[in-house]
Amino acid sequence: MACLAPGGERLLCVGESSSQVRAAYAGAWGEVIRDEDRPTVRAISLQRWAGQAWAGQWEHQTYLAVPTTRSGKGAAGETAEAATT
Repeated sequence: MACLAPGGERLLCVGESSSQVRAAYAGAWGEVIRDEDRPTVRAISLQRWAGQAWAGQWEHQTYLAVPTTRSGKGAAGETAEAATT
């Protein structure tokens, strides 16, 4: 989940495991987040579903690095760590 200032959110991708989401979110960055929204992304929250399929909620697990390139694929050091605030 991309957390935008001042309070918006965008779903980047969904996977069956956290490792699948970690592998796919940077690629989804260039497709899902509009150019004008990228500067407002303050954090990317890795979340998991907790509870029954019909009665549960999303729970935050950790923050992922916010890609700085349009495609989300940059050289090492081209991503900024997400703020934990």
